Amino acid sequence: MPRMLPSPWCRAMLLAVGLFRGPALAHDDPCHEEEESEPEWTQSLSLEELLQVELSAPSKRRQLAREAPGVATVVTREQMRRFGWTTIDDILFSQPGFFPAQDFERTTVGARGLWEGWNNNHLLVLMDGVPINDNDLATAFTWDITPLFLVKSVELIRGPASALYGSSAINGVIALNTLSSTHTLDEGERLEINSEARLRAGNHGTAAVDAVAVTRSRHISAVVGFQHLRTDGFSYLSYDGSGRTDATGALQRFRVSNRRDSDYLFVKLEPLNALKGLSAQYHLQDWSYGTGHGWANWVPDVDGAMRDRRHIAVLSYRSEPGSPLEQEYVLKYQRHQYDNEVRFYPSGADNGQRYYPAGMTEVLRTALDELFGRVQLSGSLGERLTLLGGVEYAATLYGGDDVHYATADLNGEGDVPATQTPVRLGPIYESFLNEPMSNVGAYTQLAWSRLLELPLSLTVGLRYDLKFFHYRELGHPEAPRHYKSYDQFSPRLALVYAPSPALSLKFQAGRAFRAPAPGELFGSNTWMLNSNIETLRPEQVTTFELNADWSINSHLSWRSTLFHSRYKNLIGYVQGSRLDNFLSQTHLGLESELLAEVDLGAQGRLSAFGNYSYVHLLEGADSSGVMMEKEGHLTWAPAHQVKAGVSHQWKGFSLALLGRYQGDVHRREEDMGNPLFHTLRPEVVPAWFRLDANARYQLTPWAGVALEVSNLLDAESYLVKIRDYPFDYRMEDRRVFVSLEVNL
Repeated sequence: MPRMLPSPWCRAMLLAVGLFRGPALAHDDPCHEEEESEPEWTQSLSLEELLQVELSAPSKRRQLAREAPGVATVVTREQMRRFGWTTIDDILFSQPGFFPAQDFERTTVGARGLWEGWNNNHLLVLMDGVPINDNDLATAFTWDITPLFLVKSVELIRGPASALYGSSAINGVIALNTLSSTHTLDEGERLEINSEARLRAGNHGTAAVDAVAVTRSRHISAVVGFQHLRTDGFSYLSYDGSGRTDATGALQRFRVSNRRDSDYLFVKLEPLNALKGLSAQYHLQDWSYGTGHGWANWVPDVDGAMRDRRHIAVLSYRSEPGSPLEQEYVLKYQRHQYDNEVRFYPSGADNGQRYYPAGMTEVLRTALDELFGRVQLSGSLGERLTLLGGVEYAATLYGGDDVHYATADLNGEGDVPATQTPVRLGPIYESFLNEPMSNVGAYTQLAWSRLLELPLSLTVGLRYDLKFFHYRELGHPEAPRHYKSYDQFSPRLALVYAPSPALSLKFQAGRAFRAPAPGELFGSNTWMLNSNIETLRPEQVTTFELNADWSINSHLSWRSTLFHSRYKNLIGYVQGSRLDNFLSQTHLGLESELLAEVDLGAQGRLSAFGNYSYVHLLEGADSSGVMMEKEGHLTWAPAHQVKAGVSHQWKGFSLALLGRYQGDVHRREEDMGNPLFHTLRPEVVPAWFRLDANARYQLTPWAGVALEVSNLLDAESYLVKIRDYPFDYRMEDRRVFVSLEVNL
């Protein structure tokens, strides 16, 4: 992080040194080395230094990745810059186990053989330790609407983590650690501001600007950042699910686009001196987008106005690390606003049930609010024993819609004709209008080092979550209220054996869950979502992991993980549009990764990584227990993945290449029922390889340029469209970006 320096000479020297090694927000301070209390996350760390970086997300206490329970990785700001990663997706898709999926217009994150739908809610995103998933559908916003300009490092946990973090931590946790100033001004020093700005421009009408300023006075530290992004998106011709034909009887193709734009504002204030430990943050996330193939799988004839906005305010206090009794108190408020105009059917559409001469559009303006609080205490019970415990409470409240209407009677049955005039609709979450949905979580964790006087550590954790609410039957607002609840126990046990500082062996067993979200339970008077409050149950996964982590030498590190995961009650759509717990699966998998580095002396430094992932389906059954798949026949997800990256840094120049290979993706039998659709796409989505490149050059101590090319070879590749449709989702063609970076 930038520091306040007592003289212009020292400031100039710091900028020169910092920019020679990396971004201005990443440097060593030759004038205040004695104040260094933690690694400079944004400097160019060697492999040996990177492996010594401590993480806090796996156990909520600072540990090296090889010593922490579970499978954890840290990604620094400098690594993000070197490879051109600007989104959480960019980082995840370079890691073992994670793979890209798509549902409607949205790219989602699959993991360990489990395809991910539109809600993208099997990952938990933390911002400085506070969960920031959506309060409506529990969505993890991992694409470009959550930028990385405000982040100094990212900690990744692969696999279940509900024992500490509760719902949605099924496939993993992404912990974003934001920028903050680390230097305290002496009495004679003046206020200074360190800033960084970047302008990016590329094909497909893409432009982005982000800027961040970090400052500290004697009484307060402040970070202010902003990003704006817009793009016309990748446009191509595709079939859709409408079955529309031309004069010859052949299915028609329509132009699909993915236009989107977004803004993000970030403000962080940290008082000093007597109020040290306090932090106040505000996030404003505002984005709009097109619906691609359409939300009814009919490419729309007009581009609806789709816009979301989230306000997140966080007030927290954390005592000094290492205190006899460490304390944490968190309050968060989140408001998610919708301003949507969904074009389900174009003019003249006939879907076999109704005819829409003027098409069908639903308009909704509404909001959901969430209040979240946490109290957490931790301390030492002895020389080798630490105990952590906490209580969390969250409440989601819906107060009705500002606007909700459609150009058809959405509650009509059979062949009721569509209307050409707006029809006023009831509340989209009518059954829990003004009825708070509450969730209480209590957790504890015991960590014991040097167990039995051996280099063996034990971590045992347990969390209990209770979600409860009242609701009323639709159409009966005066009827008695009904009560419903879900409760879950999430245990974790982890053993870490470290016979030497370079080697650790781990065994972990844990259970994670995801409770149904408001949008899955209460949707009514709408076509935007389907819900099921009667029978929907929480999703659950039980995972066993064996892990080996070996630093072979200072230039080479290897890690492998063998896992067995049993998924139960996975939520999805069955019989066309009914939401239910439709599937259970058991997976066996392997993830192996290598990190390497070579010091080339005067020729710079060469860094590389490579990983391989394999998932084998042991069994899969529907909600009735009927076997859906053959043993070993994984569907909707790749069984094989290979990823490799290499970067060369020399003086002010760096070049990074990243290659990703994804194996074939098999469909399910239910995806191939229509013979006409079956002729338009293969039984297996073909394997693909994509290559990305990022070159950066530091022009001056305060300015640099970068050239980023994704899909360098312009490969044509696809992501699976589940169910019986005549199309898959085509991935973006070659994208070229030019960036100008300014650091002051």
